[in-house]
Amino acid sequence: MSRSAMSARLLLVCLLVPGFYVCALAADGAGEPLSVFVVHCEPKNATEPMFLQLVNLVALATEFAIPLTIDFTAQWAEMILEDESKIAAVSAWMETGHEIGTHHHAYWATLERSANWDGYTNTPVSDLLPIYQDRFLGTMEDYMALLDALPGERVTACMGQDDERDMEDWPASLSYSTTGNFLEDCVSEPTLVSFPSGDAWHVSHGLILQTPGALTALYEATAPDRVFGVVGHVYNFRDEPRAFEVWFRYLSVNDPSGARRRTVASAIEEWLEDDG
Repeated sequence: MSRSAMSARLLLVCLLVPGFYVCALAADGAGEPLSVFVVHCEPKNATEPMFLQLVNLVALATEFAIPLTIDFTAQWAEMILEDESKIAAVSAWMETGHEIGTHHHAYWATLERSANWDGYTNTPVSDLLPIYQDRFLGTMEDYMALLDALPGERVTACMGQDDERDMEDWPASLSYSTTGNFLEDCVSEPTLVSFPSGDAWHVSHGLILQTPGALTALYEATAPDRVFGVVGHVYNFRDEPRAFEVWFRYLSVNDPSGARRRTVASAIEEWLEDDG
C-alpha cells in the first residue's frame, strides 16, 4: 500500500477512460506532497499554432482542476500583447486559478547546451561573442517591461541560469524561482537562493516525459513536506498530449479535492506558512 493510501482517508473515485471506466481508491489529499505543474513557452515557438496548442493544454488542465504556472518568454509576451483575444485568454486563465510566470533562455547557459538564447541579457553587448551581438534585443529591464505588460503580476520565473555569469539576469521584482529537467528534480524543499539583485525562494521540477511509471512511483514515495514539481513544454504537449492527460488524471485521483495542487507561487507561500 502506498504512503498516501496508508496516511489518508480513502475515497472511491471512478474516471472515464476512452472505452471503459477506471475505479480506484484514492486519498483525499492528506499525506500528499504539494504538487505544481509548470509550462514553458519557448522563444522560437511563439506562433499562432503553438498558442492554440497552449489553449488546448490549459483546457485539459482546467478539466482536471490542475493549476498551471505558465512561463512566457519575451517573444510570447510580444505575440500576446499584439492580439486582444490572446490578452483576454490569458486574463481568463488567471481568473480560473492559473499563474502567469516568466521564462528566460539566458545567454551564457545556452552556449553550453542545445537551447536558443532569447536575445535578452544584462551582460554588456561588448562581452557577447561577435556572432551573437546582432541578436541582442535588450536588457532584463526591457524583458520585464514586456512580461509585466501581460495581465496580472509576475512573481515566478524559470531563468535558465546554469552558468553563474547569468545570475546577473535575475530581476529583483521576482520572488520565486524554478529549474530542473531530470526525474530527481521533481522533488524539492523550498530553499532561499541569493542573486545579485536579491533573494528568491527556489523549487525544482522534472520533465513530464519520463520512463512510464517513474513519475507516479516517485510521487508516492515523496513526503508531504516536499514540493513535487513537473514541467512540460508546449511542444511536448503537441507531440505527446497523452503524457499530460495521464499525469493530470493521476493527480486528480490521488488528490481528488485538489487540496494539494498549487501554482508555484502558492505552493511556496503555503510551504513557508506551514514551516514558519
